[in-house]
Amino acid sequence: KQWYQRRVAITAGIAHRADTIGNAMSFEGGLMETSLFLKGASVLSQKAGKAALTDQMTQKFANYIVSNKDKAGKSNLFYTLVGLDALSSGSLVPTHLIVLDNSAVISESQRTLKVSLVNPLGVTVKDSTAKIISAKGSGGQAIFTAGPMSGGDGTFEVAASELTRGVFTAELGFELPSGYLAPDNSVVKVKCVLPVELKDATFKLIDVDDNRILLNNDLSGGAVQGKADLSTRLIFDFSLADGAEEVTLHQVFVRFTNTKTKQNVFFIAQADLKKKYTIDLNFRSAAAKSFGSVGGQYSVDLIVGDATLPQAMVIDVATLNLEIPDSKEPAADLSKQAKPEITHLFRQPEKRPPQAISAVFTGLVLLPALVLLIMWAKLGANISNIQISLSSIGFHGGLLAIIAIYVNFFLGVNMFTTVKCLAGVAVVTFLCGQRLLSSIAAAKKAK
Repeated sequence: KQWYQRRVAITAGIAHRADTIGNAMSFEGGLMETSLFLKGASVLSQKAGKAALTDQMTQKFANYIVSNKDKAGKSNLFYTLVGLDALSSGSLVPTHLIVLDNSAVISESQRTLKVSLVNPLGVTVKDSTAKIISAKGSGGQAIFTAGPMSGGDGTFEVAASELTRGVFTAELGFELPSGYLAPDNSVVKVKCVLPVELKDATFKLIDVDDNRILLNNDLSGGAVQGKADLSTRLIFDFSLADGAEEVTLHQVFVRFTNTKTKQNVFFIAQADLKKKYTIDLNFRSAAAKSFGSVGGQYSVDLIVGDATLPQAMVIDVATLNLEIPDSKEPAADLSKQAKPEITHLFRQPEKRPPQAISAVFTGLVLLPALVLLIMWAKLGANISNIQISLSSIGFHGGLLAIIAIYVNFFLGVNMFTTVKCLAGVAVVTFLCGQRLLSSIAAAKKAK
């Protein structure tokens, strides 16, 4: 009962002070504080003969300590070893599953998955057994047969029952001696890689002008020799087969390499619903856009890459003599150059008429004013009623100012300046005119 009370107290203290992030647990002080605590818990467990921590806490502390083993620094290394030693010598020892010899990649030459079950210090767990619970891919196909794995003393292996291209999830189960915890993660991702072969290949060169086949080869004899110009169309059909089954892979493209300039031009091969790949290339449209109007001898290669291939495939398809008229100016690669500067061109002012015509037009415009003055003189205009007052001076002065503003606008002042000037002068003229008319009306009423 006393031991149970102590364990409850320890568990409560850990739950209060420790930080849990995902499947790892640590104290705020970091690696040093966590390792020293585990060392104390290990000594306490050895004295009492019982585990001081729960299974879940032990596994989470182990995940945290193991995650620090690759960090640099003498202090980190020391306290990592302290933590690992404490976990390995406690009453409950966590275990970890590791894959040996890169055996998670299954191929025709390497069909065996090898794993090892170790304690935190990397020592294999003796008297343990392992088995395959399931090992299926996304399509439901299995790569390993469910059942016990061969081997013992912490090292186990199992051979693939059937090689099928793809990625598989292998779930493992373990039987461990007393005092050991099963690994927190007992799932291994297994990838099966298999080569493919070129199948049903057809390399055609067609004269577009008269629809005449210049070359038709199935590549059974290796790479072909050909000649093409702007009137030529290239059609390259093929399939990729994994044994008797045709497959589609992630990266399939054709590379044209100029043997002189080493320029590379790539074209992506697209697969149809029947898993048939096709490259359809018209050199008339591709000469400038893709080849930069650079002719000469090109080697044509088929490149295939995928995660389920042992290695990328490069297949020599053809050697093509491409006749393209030399461009006067080589095609510029604008991808790494500054773009052309954008300059805005505003509307140019319209051409003004000759000065003589402008003078005649100005005279005709002013002629009515001259006629008005002459008529006033002949009729005897009465200007005796003009009042000499501030409103009268402001009104008549405003009229003269407005006329002057219009003259300036005619001579070259822009509209915006004219409107600004008119806004102020018009207000003054309106107020003075209203006051002048009111005074004239009052004077007439007084008479």
